Amino acid sequence: MSNDSNISAEERERLQRLFANGNKQMMLQSYDYANDMFKECFLRDPGNIIYLKSFLENLKKKYGGKKKKSFFGMLTGGKKEASTEKRAEVILKSSIESLQTDPWNVNALLSTAGACEVLGYHDTAIELYKAAVESEPNNVEANKICAKALRENADFDGALLCVMRVLKARPNDMEAERLQKDITIEKTIHKGKYATGDSSKVRDTAANMKSGIAENEDAMGRPLTYIEQVERRIKKNPNDLANYIDLAQHFYQAANYEKSEEYYKQAVEISKQDPEMIERLLDAQKQKLHTQVLKLKDEFAKNKTEETKNEFYKQKEELDKKNLELAIHRIKCHPNHAGYHFEYGILLQKQGNFKEAIAEFQNAKADSSRKGECLLAIGQCFQQIKQYKLAMEHYQESVELLSDADENKKRGLYLVAKLAFAMEDYAKAEEYGHRLAAVDFSYKDLGELLDKVAQKRKI
Repeated sequence: MSNDSNISAEERERLQRLFANGNKQMMLQSYDYANDMFKECFLRDPGNIIYLKSFLENLKKKYGGKKKKSFFGMLTGGKKEASTEKRAEVILKSSIESLQTDPWNVNALLSTAGACEVLGYHDTAIELYKAAVESEPNNVEANKICAKALRENADFDGALLCVMRVLKARPNDMEAERLQKDITIEKTIHKGKYATGDSSKVRDTAANMKSGIAENEDAMGRPLTYIEQVERRIKKNPNDLANYIDLAQHFYQAANYEKSEEYYKQAVEISKQDPEMIERLLDAQKQKLHTQVLKLKDEFAKNKTEETKNEFYKQKEELDKKNLELAIHRIKCHPNHAGYHFEYGILLQKQGNFKEAIAEFQNAKADSSRKGECLLAIGQCFQQIKQYKLAMEHYQESVELLSDADENKKRGLYLVAKLAFAMEDYAKAEEYGHRLAAVDFSYKDLGELLDKVAQKRKI
């Protein structure tokens, strides 16, 4: 990833060509192909807002309509001090991956924005904050973060609109009330209404008017950290759910999933088992297990002890269970969300529960943008349970829906040719093998398969 000033003229020219081709593919409705191009453009030049907008626009066209909000594995942004530049680059890439499956994902948008801020792409961050608010106008966290960013950019009217949305959703929010007062004062000063008067006196008065100074300091006048401030609010009002969410999200962003889990557990209890809070808790627990599994994997690569290997498989089993628990919960809460059915189907397929997986993929194919991939997965499941005719039908239907740029298209063509050969339908094996060869002759053992087909057809 490069800073704008470090991009060479040749690289910039290459990105522009890639961007132009991406726009062409988007017009042709080859959204997956266009996505690959727009994603590369944005990750190479995050300061280019046009690249960002095209990346999001293409994905929204691909999915056709807004998906329900999700907290799938992403971090919230807006706290620059929580991330180093190196970590910000990692977060940026992972956030972009999440946006590819749901461009309206508020957590992913905020996470991408927070990473951009750390890396110095402030204008891009603001566009992402705005996109998050546009995605969920009543999201309190998104509006607060956006308000602060717009305030720093001297867009006081935009910041006040965000604060007003917060106060509408949460009328007694002390932080929002304080923010509204401060922004209003700064807006007045910025307009220069007191330019002919004693400006220093006005600024002193404004500083004294700003509320909450005592709340941000301890008895000795020491500034409190963000965590200490929220903990103080919790102590003052232990039943205010928002404070537990704020801390849980703060620790989530810092990749301290254990602490995030702790506060989400309290949020679940205070909210009386609210499904959204349970979803966030399960996600934090999943991330904690995922981190442990990766750590054990690295440790085993270095030491290769039997104890580490056993612990790795133990934690991996726990992670698989948590993934299933989260997937089941999401489907229960969002029964019409095709993406969640697809994710659950993949998990079932990996576990060998092919019949159950077929049912989930059949639900997921209601999403037209995912239908080809679902049909391919259904075909693979039918093949596993030895329903070869049904498998073939689904493979053939899937390859006609998938775009040539999609790797799944290659897999589908290969599976048709392979299965047709096993079923002794050599004409079909040759037809689909040649279609794959026209795209990628080096795919797996395609050359060897075509030789076998040719030999059979000569007999």
